[in-house]
Amino acid sequence: MSLFYLRKKSSSLFLILTFLPLYGCGGGSSHHNPSNNQMVVYQSSQGSVNTPMVTLTVCVPNTTTCEDVPNILVDLGSTGLRLSHTLSISSQLPQESENGGAITECYLFVSGYNYGPVVTATVTLGNQPVTVPVQISNSALSAPSSCTQKGPSAPFEPAINGILGVLFPQDDTLDGLYYEGGSGPTTVSTSLVVQNPVFQMPSPENNGVLLSGFGTVSQTQGAPTVSGLITFGTGGTSGLTQLDTNTEGYITARYNNSNLTAFFDSGSNGWFIDNSSIPPCPSTSSFAGFFCGSATNQSATLTGTTGSSVTLTFSIESAKTLFATGNQDFSSLGGPFSGYFDAGFPAFLYGYTIGVGWDPNTVNSTNVGYFLYGN
Repeated sequence: MSLFYLRKKSSSLFLILTFLPLYGCGGGSSHHNPSNNQMVVYQSSQGSVNTPMVTLTVCVPNTTTCEDVPNILVDLGSTGLRLSHTLSISSQLPQESENGGAITECYLFVSGYNYGPVVTATVTLGNQPVTVPVQISNSALSAPSSCTQKGPSAPFEPAINGILGVLFPQDDTLDGLYYEGGSGPTTVSTSLVVQNPVFQMPSPENNGVLLSGFGTVSQTQGAPTVSGLITFGTGGTSGLTQLDTNTEGYITARYNNSNLTAFFDSGSNGWFIDNSSIPPCPSTSSFAGFFCGSATNQSATLTGTTGSSVTLTFSIESAKTLFATGNQDFSSLGGPFSGYFDAGFPAFLYGYTIGVGWDPNTVNSTNVGYFLYGN
């Protein structure tokens, strides 16, 4: 049993992916009937836990050359679509260039970086095709020193084929370093920066996303698989509380008698929280990074910058116990994260709708956004 981590920096928040041998049945079928502005979200059948995936149709612009790409992680904690270089379509997508130089990007994570060309692709969301700049992650390429000094290469293959990041309308210079013909980092035209494809959809679908319909799973056993829906656009949000963020996409959590930096992140596969009273798994074990103790009846109050708040109730169960069930989706999987309260994908397995939104009238990726939470 092996573990793999990717943690985002600054405004891109935090991502942990755990890849385990495949247990149980897995699968990606859904009992939902999505509408035109929705897509089915499913659990990957490749053995990764708590990883909500979609299948996207990716095409070479203005052609019929397309590929249906499964197992793309839906990530409320990063921005932009990033695809694996191992996909057959990736080598056919036209690379962007400016001032005579081909554009590449180094996207930074705490554990390392993704480096590769920026290309143009037509991606279908629901029934709506949009053409956007996309990064191709290729760990086989030699990255510039300004990129490699940030840490080791951190590719997301083989368990997932890409990441659909929807936190902000577009990438920013805090996490994305851009190069022209290998020279840089430099500033490239806004239209060439990796975009959140949802932001390019027509109104009213371009102001955010909602994740819903996953239901609830056993806190002690989890479930073999889950499925839900991603809705493009935050319309019809009656009953949902809006938690405005700061410019880096953070809110505040009051948890365990402390005030913590907080956020929702479907790309994190656990509750990653500051609670030293829960025993962590040994650093030498295959469960390192998770809790190996349990804590029931936990409660945290999350508050936005304008004062609105919601209270989350949850439990933590030992990762060793959960993984022994052979299931793949757990509402009580967690691990330590000093100073932070990361409500990862387990928070989506308590029957609530959770989303992220932004001002559709601006491409400034540092503008204040908001989370949505409720029934």
